[in-house]
Amino acid sequence: MNGLQAWSMSVCMAALGCAAVRLIAPKAGSGKLFGIVVSSFFLCTLILPLSKVFSLTTLKTEWLPPSVSQGMLEDTVTEQLETQVRQAVVRVANEAAQARNIPLEQVEVITDISENGSIHIKQVILYVDKQSVPTATVVKEVLAKQLETTVMLKIKE
Repeated sequence: MNGLQAWSMSVCMAALGCAAVRLIAPKAGSGKLFGIVVSSFFLCTLILPLSKVFSLTTLKTEWLPPSVSQGMLEDTVTEQLETQVRQAVVRVANEAAQARNIPLEQVEVITDISENGSIHIKQVILYVDKQSVPTATVVKEVLAKQLETTVMLKIKE
């Protein structure tokens, strides 16, 4: 209840201060600017304590059971790691293809997460045009050795 009393006192003091400034400020010209500034100040006085209570930028999970909040964190971290693994594989495939002047239409990475949380690259699919298939076979073999996974070629039409 102390927080509510402090907030209501600060609102009352801000209202009195704003009223005093409005009485002293001229009515025309820069007085309108003073009115906007005073109104903004008073609005901030009202909202600032509420923004501390209802923060949108911080994730507060203390009201959740520990198992749920830990699960949420683990799921988020796993998703981010999986995304980074896929991006890294796509980058490696693009670099290997560019080294041999092969335009890749698309790179698809199929991953799997084991029970212990390990991320495994199950398969990489390289989509190329018909003309690039003979030289893309070399890229396929290099990537298969480099990534130690199955790499397939598909024709993108």
